[in-house]
Amino acid sequence: MDIGVFILFALIGTSLGTFTGLTPGIHVNNIALLALFLYGAGFNPIYLASLVVSAMIAHTFLDFIPSTFLGAPTEDTALSVLPMHRLLLRGEGYKAVYLSAVGSLLAMLFALPFIFLLQVFFSFISYDEVKFYIPIILISLVLYLFYLESLKSVKKMLLGIYVFFVAGIFGLIVFHLPQNYNFVPADIGAGLLFPMFTGLFGIPTLFLSSKTKVPKQEIKKEKIGKESYKAALYGTLSGALVGFLPGVTSGIASVVARGVYGSDEPEDFIVSLGSVNTANSLFNLAALFIILHPRSEAVGVVGSLVKFHPWINFVHPPSLFILLLLSAFISSFFSFFLTLFFGRLFAKGIERLDERYGKLSMGIMVFLGILIFLFSGPLGFMVAFVASLIGILPPKFGVMRVHLMASIILPVLIFYLA
Repeated sequence: MDIGVFILFALIGTSLGTFTGLTPGIHVNNIALLALFLYGAGFNPIYLASLVVSAMIAHTFLDFIPSTFLGAPTEDTALSVLPMHRLLLRGEGYKAVYLSAVGSLLAMLFALPFIFLLQVFFSFISYDEVKFYIPIILISLVLYLFYLESLKSVKKMLLGIYVFFVAGIFGLIVFHLPQNYNFVPADIGAGLLFPMFTGLFGIPTLFLSSKTKVPKQEIKKEKIGKESYKAALYGTLSGALVGFLPGVTSGIASVVARGVYGSDEPEDFIVSLGSVNTANSLFNLAALFIILHPRSEAVGVVGSLVKFHPWINFVHPPSLFILLLLSAFISSFFSFFLTLFFGRLFAKGIERLDERYGKLSMGIMVFLGILIFLFSGPLGFMVAFVASLIGILPPKFGVMRVHLMASIILPVLIFYLA
């Protein structure tokens, strides 16, 4: 293996992850599918694994930009929309992007020692033993979310419970629908999850912001203080939950992290969510070698591309894992500066729109609708429509959007209880 070519593929992956991160509706799983195609064409699988991992990390940095300026989130960044839009409407959209990039970069540093600790943990306890407690953990997280609503009022808690079960029942229905109604021979997500999450989070946000007037944006960086480091640390720890536990999303982990470190500032929440997303990808990669159960399609493709050995010896991690960590660090270094660069471009471009911002929001809604129709068919379009009606409930009720994550939590919970 040529280390120079390996690094080159890491840089190509970073470029591809930048594209997927900046383009609403395009997922990093597309890069994983491209890697499988190239593998069939005879490319070195280790180089392709480097490409997928670096694209995955870059995506976690760059996808905060459309979440901030365009309001078209993925399931991972959906909960960041309101805090980041709050800063956008104060003329601080670039600061929001900068804080998320800082959180992602800090997660790369904070995650390393915890990856080794988890390896030690799972060397004494098998993952099958841990799976027994997954329903208990999920139920505890759900009750904690209801508790956070109860701190506002009993009414808010009841409304949160209502949204949770409506979204959860809807998720159960979607998971039992046919998943192959696409009109084009490609996959941009996981079946009907793309229209479901676009409907639950993206379209309501775009609709509600269609009449928004965006003020002039300041291009300035936020001073990173003790609270930001604290938020990044707790976000990284919460990212481990996402990387190893099914049904726990980045959004839920961020809410838990915020509850633990006790800050209601949008700046700290954004740092935390940036850390959760990047740590999630890193711990997901570690899960492939430690428990042999990847938690994402992209990491699953990495596992199918290369012959990897389980990480058994704490002192000597597999050489392939070290190489893929190198790809992740190369990608994070360049992705940080790419995020700041494109963040400036978006901040300068968005203020030129003035009253046309609403037209941009409507245009993105149409674009997402076309993607849904092409890749999910009429059934996906119907799923997105119903999901949009459900997704509008939390902002109207004044409860957290995290309850919409029941669309995944409830099916996973029932699966494990059954």
